[in-house]
Amino acid sequence: MAMVMQGIGGRKLAATVLLVRDGIINGRPDVEVYIQERVSTMANFPRATVFPGGGVDSRDFADGHGKEVWRGPSAEEWGVRLGVEPHVAYALVFAAVRELFEEAGTLLAEHTDGSGLVKNAGQYHGYRELLETHEMSLTDMLQSENLAIRSDLIVPFARWASPEGNREQFDTFSFVAVEPEGQCADGNTSEASSTGYFPARLILDGWRAGLLRLVIPTWASLFELSQFKTVEELLEYSAQVDMSPVLDDAVDNPRYAEFYQAMRTERF
Repeated sequence: MAMVMQGIGGRKLAATVLLVRDGIINGRPDVEVYIQERVSTMANFPRATVFPGGGVDSRDFADGHGKEVWRGPSAEEWGVRLGVEPHVAYALVFAAVRELFEEAGTLLAEHTDGSGLVKNAGQYHGYRELLETHEMSLTDMLQSENLAIRSDLIVPFARWASPEGNREQFDTFSFVAVEPEGQCADGNTSEASSTGYFPARLILDGWRAGLLRLVIPTWASLFELSQFKTVEELLEYSAQVDMSPVLDDAVDNPRYAEFYQAMRTERF
């Protein structure tokens, strides 16, 4: 039986990662999230401020080596949590880990010799371009370096499906991850013109001032993120989040009224 490689309504599956850390803003605790502004030459969402992420492709599906390069909750457990078949859940988790490593240099993995989590991801950064150009799969890299992803280092956060009629048709699963000790995200990717950690409220203020371009899934995630003061609070929330897809009815949801009002007045 052929594996399903499409999302709801035939949309392309995609994964994004909200990489977060605890911060102090004006003397008070706040959650900071890693964002990047896409370069103007990108086919999808040029100049938009986004989280690391991208489309799922054939490299992300298990090829018979799943157990060798996977540690943590199983694909079956993830399938239940995400509301998809286990092989799709496997690909989504792999895509999330891969995209985060490609675009931010953060690697959610451990050494298979029992020596623990990867702390110096920089020693593997030579693989990033090979992954971006599809010359190598994440599975190949992990096997070459005796590594395995840690599926417990990300948690589900949201699922957004592009409205009918949009040029970009994606079924996007968002995840939250905390940067592992010893690692430091960077902007060494051809897809971004600028990157960095910022409080969600500050990013939204930049959008309100017309300085940033946000699409609704990113705006909504930032809005939700702005409700939390610590990463611990955020992770507690994420453990219970509903992963039912948000579809066209988002425009009628009062929670997102500010975004759609801005769109109607053509401020952005």
